[in-house]
Formats: sequence, structure tokens, C-alpha cells
Amino acid sequence: MTEALRRYAANDAEQYRLLARRWAASVTVVTVRREADEGDDGFTATAFLTVSIAPPIILVSATNASSAAAMLRGCRGFSVNLLAASQRPLADGFARPAGDRAGLWSSIDASRDDAGVALLPGTLGAFSATLRSLHEAGDHTLVLGDVTALHVGPPGEPLVYHDRAYRSVAPLG
Repeated sequence: MTEALRRYAANDAEQYRLLARRWAASVTVVTVRREADEGDDGFTATAFLTVSIAPPIILVSATNASSAAAMLRGCRGFSVNLLAASQRPLADGFARPAGDRAGLWSSIDASRDDAGVALLPGTLGAFSATLRSLHEAGDHTLVLGDVTALHVGPPGEPLVYHDRAYRSVAPLG
């Protein structure tokens, strides 16, 4: 016998978080090249999706309480790097607070897209984009980007985040 679904109010923050953690999401690192050549920055994100194929548009969601939304507001361009299952250290590194990421770039041999945005090595691929629009949505900012280039890496297993833990996926039988 299956267990019945229990209903909660939409504004029940504890149950909202619990249910959101049950959503398995691909782990990405969003890299940016800030305006006025202030350098590279980036952050780990699981809130990413492709919006449109024609024209190619992507979306990243960034919490307003972190440096991520401000980083995207002030960027020349950005790339969404799709992490492979073996790249947990990159996910952990870019998930650190902004002040703790300073030395991270020195250990990364990144290539560059046409706008000078860092493309991380060893990923499944990356979408390069320019900022299309920003939309405030509660405690997050939705960032739409016009895709300017696709960078397809070797096939592999993606890094996934589910129920507060990194995981990999395996084909079903």
C-alpha cells in the first residue's frame, strides 16, 4: 500500500525546503568575467535550465543573500559549466563564500570563450552567454542569458545534488 501525500501550506518554509531537497539537480559552476577587467569569479549552482532552443536562452537562479546575484549583475558575460561526477572539489571550491575563493583560480587551468570568460577544464561542457535580463523573484534573482557559444566536452556521468549530498547517476537496468 502506498503512503498518501500530506498537504502543507505553500508558505510552510520547513516543508518547502524538505521537498526542494528531494529534487535531484545537475551541479554547475557559473563563471563570470566582471566588468572593467576586474577578473574572474564564479559560484556553484544547481538552479540552471535551458529555456529556449530558438533562440538559445538559458536561466540561472542566484540567491540575493549571496554574492552570486551581484556577480551576474556586473558581468560582461558568463558561462555555465556542467560538472562531471569526478569534479566535486570544483563544486566545493566555488560553493565557498566570495572571500574564501581567492586562491581557487590559481589551481585551475581554464580556457577562455570569445568574451574572455573562463571555461573550466574536464567538464561535460559549457554554455557561454551574455546577459539578457534579470528578474527579481522573492529571495532570488533569475538571470536569463543569450547563448553565444556551446562547448561540448567528453561524455561522462554528471555530478548531481540530491537531499543535501553530491551523487552520481547510474543507468537503470
